[in-house]
Parts: sequence; C-alpha cells; structure tokens
Amino acid sequence: MSIIKSEIDGHTIVFVGSFNPQIFQPAWFASQNLLKNEEADGAKIEIISRELVVFSSGWLRIEVMSERVIFATAQAQAFEWLRDLAIGTFRVLPHTPISMLGINRDMHFRFETEEEWHSIGHRLAPKEIWKGVLIDPGMAGLTMRGRRPDEHKGALNVRVEPSDRIKPGVFVNVNDHYELQSLEPSHGADQILNLLETSWPISVARSRNISESIVGLK
Repeated sequence: MSIIKSEIDGHTIVFVGSFNPQIFQPAWFASQNLLKNEEADGAKIEIISRELVVFSSGWLRIEVMSERVIFATAQAQAFEWLRDLAIGTFRVLPHTPISMLGINRDMHFRFETEEEWHSIGHRLAPKEIWKGVLIDPGMAGLTMRGRRPDEHKGALNVRVEPSDRIKPGVFVNVNDHYELQSLEPSHGADQILNLLETSWPISVARSRNISESIVGLK
C-alpha cells in the first residue's frame, strides 16, 4: 500500500473542572507572560461572555467554558508550545479545581487511490455482516475504547472516519483520557498539571503509533 504520511496533525489539551471564563482573555495571557503582546493584540476574538470565551491567535485556539478549557493547535511544530501554555496557565491559577485531562490528537492521512482508502474500512469494519441489511455498506465512523496501559485512571478512545478535509483520506482521533483517582472538588490544578507534564511525551508517541498502525504505516 502506498500512502503519504499525515498531511494534517493537530493536538488538543482539554481540562475538565470549574473555571471562570471571563478571566481567560488574550490580554490576561499577555499580562502573565503566557502569550507575547503581539499574539494577544492580534487575537481573533469570537466571543467573550460570562459563560464562554473563544479566541484564536496564530498557532493557537482557546475555548473556555465553566466546566471545560480547551487549548488547541493544528501546527505540529507548536505541540510543545501548547503543552507549555496549558501548564503555565494553571500554574498561575493553582487553586483551580481540575479533575480530568484529555490529551487528544487529530491526524488526517491522504491515500493515493480510492481502492487503498476503501481498504481501511474493509479491514476495520468487515462488510459481510451487513449483507442483506444494507445496500453497498461503507464505514462512516468507528469508535473503540481500551483500558489505559498504565496505572492512571481513565481510558484510551480512538475514532476513525473518512476525512472531511482530505480526499481520499482517513481521519484518526486519539483521546488519551485521564482522571484523578479522587474527584474531590478540593483538589487544585497541581495533580493534573503534573500528570500532563510527565505523560505528555508518552502520549504524543502513543497517539502517533496508534494512528499510523490503523492506516497501515506500521
């Protein structure tokens, strides 16, 4: 099978806890030396309200809700910056209660032929069971969950579907989900931040390995 490596590769870091969205504005990030002044000044603000803040700046997109904060980038060279920004943000706000962490990777792979593209669906979702049930069945999406391969609480979730950005292409999302052993609201951010810091390199390597294995690069 002749396949090009991933053409689009992005990471998302998701925190679940209790947040005050109005704090997380571009000027605040600049005041804490988390973003450069020019990054904050040039930010594209989509919404700022008591319930929701969404903005993007160059390599970065941030969404903040009362129960969830999302840091995202679609630029592979910015993965480490994303991690550092996420950690730095809550080192400044150490008493913020955070109970869950998601290190998520989105990869889009282009195939040279539709035949090779279809082969992924045939391998992951055999069509025999659908004979007599559907006419010309095809895989629209597949989600699998596995136990964590470490001592942490959580799960590994993998979603595979046709890419909506590359034709013919396959999209693979790996959700590396972590939870604290105790979800007491009294916990601050430190436990989750330490978990992100120590797990990051392993998670980055694992998500690529999973994605490339699915599409046949390994």
